[in-house]
Amino acid sequence: MGIETVSLIIAAFVNGSLGIAALMRNFRSRLCIWFAVLCGILFAHDTLGVLESFDAAGRFASPKLHSLTILLAGLAVLLFLREIVPGLQKNLQKFFWGYLAVIGLSVLLMSVGQYSKVSLVVSVFSHLIFLVPSIIWMVSLARAEKVASLTRERLRLRYAFLGSVVTLAFFLTDAIHFAGVSVPPLGTLARVFYLLFLFQIFIRKELIAAEEVVARIALFGGIAVILSTIYMLLVSWVGDRPDLFFFNTLIASFVIIVLFDPIRNLTATVTRKLFLTRNAILEQELNALSIDLMGIVEPVDLSKRISVFLRKCLGVESSALYLLDRDGLGYVRLDPPGKSPFVEELSASSSLVEYMVLRRGRPFVLETIENDRDSFHSSQPRKFCQSSLDTMRNLGADFVIPFFQEARLVGFAAAMTGERIVLSSDQLRLFIPLSRQIALLLKNVQTFSCLRDRDKLAAVGEMAAGLAHEIKNPLGAIKGAAQLLKSGMKADRENGEFLKIIIDETDRLSVVLTDFLDYARPRRTYPQTSCDPVRVIEHTASMVLRDSKVKFEIAAEKQGLTIEADPDILKQVLLNLFINAIQAMEGHSEKACLKVTVRELKPKRIFSFADSLPVYKVWEGWETERPSGTSAFIEIEVQDNGPGIAAEDISRIFVPFFTTKQKGTGLGLAICQRLVEGMGGTIGVKSYQPSGSIFTIHVPVHREDAEI
Repeated sequence: MGIETVSLIIAAFVNGSLGIAALMRNFRSRLCIWFAVLCGILFAHDTLGVLESFDAAGRFASPKLHSLTILLAGLAVLLFLREIVPGLQKNLQKFFWGYLAVIGLSVLLMSVGQYSKVSLVVSVFSHLIFLVPSIIWMVSLARAEKVASLTRERLRLRYAFLGSVVTLAFFLTDAIHFAGVSVPPLGTLARVFYLLFLFQIFIRKELIAAEEVVARIALFGGIAVILSTIYMLLVSWVGDRPDLFFFNTLIASFVIIVLFDPIRNLTATVTRKLFLTRNAILEQELNALSIDLMGIVEPVDLSKRISVFLRKCLGVESSALYLLDRDGLGYVRLDPPGKSPFVEELSASSSLVEYMVLRRGRPFVLETIENDRDSFHSSQPRKFCQSSLDTMRNLGADFVIPFFQEARLVGFAAAMTGERIVLSSDQLRLFIPLSRQIALLLKNVQTFSCLRDRDKLAAVGEMAAGLAHEIKNPLGAIKGAAQLLKSGMKADRENGEFLKIIIDETDRLSVVLTDFLDYARPRRTYPQTSCDPVRVIEHTASMVLRDSKVKFEIAAEKQGLTIEADPDILKQVLLNLFINAIQAMEGHSEKACLKVTVRELKPKRIFSFADSLPVYKVWEGWETERPSGTSAFIEIEVQDNGPGIAAEDISRIFVPFFTTKQKGTGLGLAICQRLVEGMGGTIGVKSYQPSGSIFTIHVPVHREDAEI
């Protein structure tokens, strides 16, 4: 047999195996179906080639079928390409119908009685026509790579394009060989390796670095050589003695069963040291990072350390740390606004968040979700995985490290990987201990923050009690004395103005002291007290906007909302926010508008895996978990169209005594935050300079605690 026949035999077996493997992976996925169709057509083509080499009379092999399989393979390439690059479906549709017309014309020629006279021309023509879908394949992959937004998707398309160029170059050896030049035809073998590569990156959705490919070849090759040596030593010398051959074969099999695990472990250790040095370096860097993270108490420091590590060791283009907010309704990016390409916030009810919960803290890449999607046959889990995939693309990340602690996702790190490290499954496993350590660290940081806030409030309370005795009484005496002096000096205008200044500043200091005492004083709230937030908003707006020209709008998703909160406290919070908004809009916009939006936020499950979860997913830890944020909340958004808040002031506006007003005390928003937290809720702000800002209040519908 010549090398071309051996190549066709190998190709036929590989093509058939890949087609079956693709269908076994998911027989309902169009991507797997068209890949299996392509492999099936190539299997038929290679089988016909083998038959032609052994069947000189042509009883089993037909040149017509050989040419037809070539044309059908081109059609399958276009259909498979349409699934890989969905954005090019309209352009591929034109080539598809044109290529289908060429197939019809070829079939018509094959049905002519004088086909034997033109069979060689049709065969050459069919091979040349196959170049058209091959060129379309390469051009489409090159274009798709340029528009791909995520690094791993670009890498997949780039590798597929480069592989197609190399494969087409090897097919030139076939053309030279059949032209009569003594060159070994390597095109078929190159096609086999390319199909294996396509199966790896598009069906299995796994990128493997070159060193890992070499390591796997060395691992399997080493095991095969060792086991073959054992068989050879025990079986090769028996000659034609069947009884001794059977006995030695049995002994060799027993020896292999006993030694298989030690041999595999030893071979794996050797190949890892020889070829997977990058994995070893990554593992060392992860261990160093684990030591470096010890003792961190500030989330900002944690974000910086993770970002530096990912950029240094993995060459990531950008990264961000997301932490669960206090009310458990979303994950907020820790970086300052405008300094990251990632979205600022991800809802806790997002499908991607639930996907992370189901993975229970194991890091994953974009292809991991695609693999899980393709492993399901029913439509509901496939839609869930597709929704998670779309959310991850919208997030702008292709690598995520979840931080899972006590059945809850407390945060995650998102990154856009670079091209320096591919991040295979083996490398992803190295991040699991780090993920668990950071989850525990975040819990400690949260505990430390709560203790620090509690100590701060206790110190503020003690300070306020001292100030009440040291300042308020002397202020009353100063004001009384100034009023008496002023009443006795009516004729002296200059001294009267000075006394008026004393009285006014005394009143201002008294207001500051009263506000400070309000901020520091513990409050008791009663869960049985309930109110309608919409009515409280309307009542507060009527008080503030009675003589104002500011336009007021309120939007509520439904009427009759009720929360367990003191209406007077909620009114005090809204009163402060409304006054701040009106003052911010004065002189900035001729059409000043204050808009309040009220909506109810309920926890929801995106998908339940109870009925359709594959068994192996349960083994991997895919368990049904309740998503973060199990309580219902009322969300109140107060939006103005003023100048907005400066980026450097966003993090300080709730700090006591910080103010941007000339005569402000800097306690209004701090008191608002204290009151909202007393109701079991949270308050936050987003600024959209220069078009205004939005204050968002989350208040639970049902209170669990009665005292703060």
